[in-house]
Amino acid sequence: MSPFLFSADYAHTELGRRARAVTLVSDLRVLSISDLFADYASAIARGDQARVAEIRLAADADLLAQLDGFDYPAAA
Repeated sequence: MSPFLFSADYAHTELGRRARAVTLVSDLRVLSISDLFADYASAIARGDQARVAEIRLAADADLLAQLDGFDYPAAA
């Protein structure tokens, strides 16, 4: 799976629109889904509920499902 799915798959979400609105051309880089998950996991680890809520608020239903399940242990 490509780590760069965010740009293609989530560009139509509120999170994607917000990311594009604040990204300057001079700062342009690929927004990867792995960066989003890393930010989410880091916010959880820090106990930063405001950042967790910000990410979740902008996510669509599919992304929310992925965020809810990304740290569950794999089935044996």
